[in-house]
Amino acid sequence: MGTMSAIASQAVNLLLAGSLVIAPGSLLVALLADVIPIRVRVLAAFVLSPGLLSLEVLVAIAFGLEFSQFTYLASALNALVAGALILYFRPRFTFRGCGYSALLACALAAPIIFTVLKETFRTDYGWHNMMQIAAIQQINLLPRLPEEFEMAGLRLNYGWLGWTQLSLISNLVAISPTRLFLPLNILHFISMFIIIVECSILFLGQRHNSAKVAASTAIALLAVGLPDIILGIAKSEYHALGDARITPMMEKIQNMDTMVFGLSSFALMVFAVLGYLNFKRSSFLILVIIASFASSLVYPLFLPSCMAVAAALIAFEILQQVRGVGSSDRRALIKTSLIFALWIASFGIVVLYGLFLGRDSEIPPFSLVKIRDLPLQFIRWGWIYCAIDAILLSILIFQRKIISWSTLFFIGVTFGLQLAYVVIAVRDGVGYKFLFTALLFAAPVVAAEITRWADRGSRSSVVAGVLIVLFLSCVVYEFPRWTNPDLRYATPLDIYASDIAPDAKAMPSWLRVVREKAPPDAVLFTAPDERPIAVFAGRALYVCGDVPVPTSRAGYSMSCTRELTSVKGYSPKRVADRMELLSLALKKEISDAEAETLMKAFRALSRPMIFHTTGFSGFTRWLREKEIGRPIFVSETDVVWSVDKTGAGLDPADSAASYRQGPT
Repeated sequence: MGTMSAIASQAVNLLLAGSLVIAPGSLLVALLADVIPIRVRVLAAFVLSPGLLSLEVLVAIAFGLEFSQFTYLASALNALVAGALILYFRPRFTFRGCGYSALLACALAAPIIFTVLKETFRTDYGWHNMMQIAAIQQINLLPRLPEEFEMAGLRLNYGWLGWTQLSLISNLVAISPTRLFLPLNILHFISMFIIIVECSILFLGQRHNSAKVAASTAIALLAVGLPDIILGIAKSEYHALGDARITPMMEKIQNMDTMVFGLSSFALMVFAVLGYLNFKRSSFLILVIIASFASSLVYPLFLPSCMAVAAALIAFEILQQVRGVGSSDRRALIKTSLIFALWIASFGIVVLYGLFLGRDSEIPPFSLVKIRDLPLQFIRWGWIYCAIDAILLSILIFQRKIISWSTLFFIGVTFGLQLAYVVIAVRDGVGYKFLFTALLFAAPVVAAEITRWADRGSRSSVVAGVLIVLFLSCVVYEFPRWTNPDLRYATPLDIYASDIAPDAKAMPSWLRVVREKAPPDAVLFTAPDERPIAVFAGRALYVCGDVPVPTSRAGYSMSCTRELTSVKGYSPKRVADRMELLSLALKKEISDAEAETLMKAFRALSRPMIFHTTGFSGFTRWLREKEIGRPIFVSETDVVWSVDKTGAGLDPADSAASYRQGPT
């Protein structure tokens, strides 16, 4: 009986997890089905679901719901409401017409899938997987606000809302998020590709061979960084002049990164913008708002690109009115103006989210590029986009027919986003996000032009040949990076749990004791380590330190200092001060005055403390002499000393309340 009950429970959880993949977005697709092609409706529901769940979890936090409660409530309610709306509006769904695009997208992703699955630990650790897992573990503690796991007490300055869907699914099926992200990434890439193919078809304005359009779209997407690809193959030790992170563009799907989710919803926004320009229906504008909001909420670094598109579309509408080309219906103008106002308001929500994340950050995420760096940025821009921009410029210069307004708009936005890459500096040098969003606007225009060229005579074989050569060149160029992640310090994981931990056989004894006996709100003080100790312990570190000999931290692929200061923007001085105190706490000998100084600094966190040292350090011996705290683990090599709230001189009630709220 118990076995049957467990099987039934697992089956229900599996169904609920499946519903979370598509049900949230289906709510919106059912309402806007009249402007979404039948063959794209399921894909639209899929790409919008992460954004809608991110918005829903904000509401749950406001009402104080625990994440475990939200898991079942969100999955059940989304499925019920989506089902009711689909039954009421009865939108049709089909995948007919998507076959060639889907197969080609799978072919583009195949080398990455093969190499990622082939490499030991690759799906678990990847490049930045553990940094993402640290955020996901914080989501599981909601409504407690997330803190920085690598530096306790600070608010997590990293976009974590986008992981809501993956966290929910992981909790329901009891499988590590590191084993679930790759299938989701592949589905998002396929969806993004098919949606961009639909944009190419809209630009063509008539029926074309679907395989030819899909091939042309693939060429457009792969043509970024063409000089790097050519020279990289010719010279094995070549260092890219452009940006290897967008060469080729499908490179991102191998990583655990919400950027993949953001790209697919951004592609849907591109489709909606094109639909509005062609048909002037307000429903397309509503879809534009929803898709851009979803894209920027799950991946806040896309917000500037979405805002640029909004500004361009508003300017375009004003220009149309001035020229007397737009609608003169006053009611229609008022309706359009209100929708644009709603779009701007949606950006306000994301801006507030960004300000919330960055409260403890001292380095702004965006700034202007320094004048001395502009020449190099211009060179890199031209180097990366030379092939695509050459085609776009040829359309503007040599096109004999009158160029449509939608084509002019897309080309203008493409160059505008490329210019943003040149003049706007993004923290940690991640301005290539502008190049990705520019590519999604450029690809359908370029693909349509390639398709028209292929229609003249029998040039389809040429297009197919170019695609095959370009694809194989991308694979050869990228293969060394796909197959050589530095996972020397990777530890086997227990993959059948949403809470990431080493496999039982690989877990150090002291770490197991910390996981089992340390209070959940304890701050962990331990020496620098190549492993993701904060994630494994499920406890925030006082500060993450770098080992003396630089190595690549498994699951981060960057040093602690770079992660905390360059990526997340915390004060370098604050990081250095904490490192100095941690080093003092780990020393073999310290004076009473130094110990008092340490205790005063550590008490400021108002949290229990766990000290892990190799043997007794000077500070843990001082704690033992003063009878502050107690040992919870002692071996020949390791000591774990626990100081609870009372031992730290704290009010347990106040400390617990502060922890439940999270960093404020």
